[in-house]
Amino acid sequence: MKAFFTAVLFLWKISLFAQTVTSFVPARIDTAGTYMFYLHGGIVQEQGVNAVSKDFGPYEYLKIIDTLKSHGYNIISEARPKGTDETRYAEKVSKQIDSLLQKGLPPQRIVVVGASQGAYITIETAHMIKNNKVNYVLMGFCNEYNLNYYKKFSSELCGNFLSIYESSDNKGSCNELLNKSACQIKYNEIRLTMGNRHGFIYKPYKEWVYAIVAWIKSNK
Repeated sequence: MKAFFTAVLFLWKISLFAQTVTSFVPARIDTAGTYMFYLHGGIVQEQGVNAVSKDFGPYEYLKIIDTLKSHGYNIISEARPKGTDETRYAEKVSKQIDSLLQKGLPPQRIVVVGASQGAYITIETAHMIKNNKVNYVLMGFCNEYNLNYYKKFSSELCGNFLSIYESSDNKGSCNELLNKSACQIKYNEIRLTMGNRHGFIYKPYKEWVYAIVAWIKSNK
């Protein structure tokens, strides 16, 4: 049963209203659709899809994916194995994005959403892809350590960026990181005031889901 569940998780593909959820790039794609990579937080990598934080409760990974899909996006996502290296995983995502581009998908129809540790991968992916029309969302990412570490290539970050942070979280504004590159189309930032600290990424709260949906619509 456990092996079956694992297979379902990593090869999961569901069709509804022509949208899909999958862990890989489909052989055939809808070039008029929007393809969204969702990169979860580190606790899912450590504990799996039933991850629970003593501070923030369950990380509703599957519900987050289903919610994003319900807004009309083709979702590419998987629960990363424990011990996954962020840079190597960014290389994997970059190859998947390249595959979508080679299949004729316009870059502005690609969105990479990274939450916490997933945002580390998102930043590294943007640095590798270097296409200023690809969209990137960072949630719960920028603290002093991350800003100092990633500023080494902040001027080379290409893309259309949205930063979302919660005012009560210890990871705040990404202005210092994302407001420096001439390779960006646009940069927007949203400050939430939900009061749930880093837990804002644990569930598909309408505050950040609707913000992403509205931002994507504004880019079309």
